[in-house]
Amino acid sequence: MKKTNLIFLLFLMVSAVYAQNKSHQDISRAVLNTLPKWLSVIPAGDETNYGFQNREEFSRAGLGTPIEEFAMGNDFNTQKGQAARMLPLGQWRIPVIVDQKNRAMVTVIKENDEWKIVDFGAAGLASELNDFENQLTAEQFQRLKMVRVYQPLTDFLFYDDPESNPDQIVLLPLLSASKYLESQGLQTKKTWTLEEVVKVLHKSVSIQNQK
Repeated sequence: MKKTNLIFLLFLMVSAVYAQNKSHQDISRAVLNTLPKWLSVIPAGDETNYGFQNREEFSRAGLGTPIEEFAMGNDFNTQKGQAARMLPLGQWRIPVIVDQKNRAMVTVIKENDEWKIVDFGAAGLASELNDFENQLTAEQFQRLKMVRVYQPLTDFLFYDDPESNPDQIVLLPLLSASKYLESQGLQTKKTWTLEEVVKVLHKSVSIQNQK
């Protein structure tokens, strides 16, 4: 490859990363001023159920990197069971951070061309993200996305392009997915390919349809 082509490719990659980071920052900044209102409705004495030690921590709360949510289409419910699509849900989950630790999550959507928080909670998911942040590189963590399977209800994280080939997408099972995969008698793994998961789901759906 010619040197000029290589430099141009590197420029495009850096530009894409910069654009994504700026987009993420724009979303977090747009809803940050409404975060205190959501924190204020946490009942007194119930702070630990929302991931906080006390109400004093609310004043130090900020927002982390938004995670776009996808759903896995029912394409795996086909005869071959080899295909699956990542369908964007039009919403993002953003960690609420205190003292550099994820404590809770807000769900954000864009409505009438404005970003807004529509849900708050998920301290368990925030805690899981802390573990993944220690396992992944900074670049991988910045690119994290979440995919939900509705039948059976399981959640995964991934950092690849959702348009990639199924055998190229690496899925990181969250607790719900790990429990389901274990219930199918499968060995616990930290990573699965999308193709591997699709085969498991196809088998599960086929069994359910025979009942």
